[in-house]
Amino acid sequence: MLRLFSINKLLSVKNNIEVITVKKNKFSEFFKGKGYYVLLFVGVIAIAAVAFIGSQLSSSQTPEDQQYVDLNDTDTDNNIAAGDNDAQVAEGNPVSEDVANNTSDVSDDTAANDVKSQDVASNDVELDDYSNVEDDTDLAKGDDTQKEDAAVETSSGSVEPDNTTALEALSFNTEDGLLWPVKGDVIMDFSMDHTTYFATLMQYQCNPAIIISAKVGEDVQASTDGIVTAIADNEETGYTVTMSIGNGFNLVYGQLDKESVSLKVGDSVKESDVIGTVADPTKYYVVEGCNLYFEVVQNDEAVNPMLYLR
Repeated sequence: MLRLFSINKLLSVKNNIEVITVKKNKFSEFFKGKGYYVLLFVGVIAIAAVAFIGSQLSSSQTPEDQQYVDLNDTDTDNNIAAGDNDAQVAEGNPVSEDVANNTSDVSDDTAANDVKSQDVASNDVELDDYSNVEDDTDLAKGDDTQKEDAAVETSSGSVEPDNTTALEALSFNTEDGLLWPVKGDVIMDFSMDHTTYFATLMQYQCNPAIIISAKVGEDVQASTDGIVTAIADNEETGYTVTMSIGNGFNLVYGQLDKESVSLKVGDSVKESDVIGTVADPTKYYVVEGCNLYFEVVQNDEAVNPMLYLR
């Protein structure tokens, strides 16, 4: 039995040696055949092509073509500016010629100014004779200009200096109340503690005034004595006049016709005086229709006008 096993093992080793020998013979035959040399030639050609392409790419990108800008370099802008100037000179930019021409013009103007300066110096004596008269005239004109400037201020809330005393003397008697500025129904109530519906805007919001129905062209009367402190053309309330009536109270009349208002800041107004007429409503009150915007302000806070209207 042992002998039979040894014989089988030897046969197996012999077969393996024969298989290895056959493979070696095939491998050696491949190297001896034409296929090996063909593959070798193709590989050499491929390596040469890759090397040639790489050398062409590296030679085409020279250091001069690769321009890098360092954003942290403070000299970069100066270098760029210098390069631009060099380019302009190389291109024959006519700027240099213009500068040269302007320089000559300035020199001529300077010479002319020197002559004018001599003329002014020669006239100094003559001007001195009239200096006192002109100073008095300028002072008078300055006073008139200050008064006109005070009258032109229409939206700053300031009044003319001549009416400051009258403004301080105003006193609103809350028991006497206010005259209705127009005769009409209140179509929108005062509502600062809650919101009310604005039909034109189609939204709810607070209303610091009452909206009184009125006709276009209807006279608007002053509700009490006061002084005009501001006149403004407001996008929402239209042409608007504000009056101080004393004791920290101010009345605001909106939706007025601009052409009908002849008042200016600082004018005194008596109760029932016509301020202006009602205009077409602004785009904020198209659905509500023609109206007067009437607001009462106490110490810079809107209050309900219905508490004081009689």
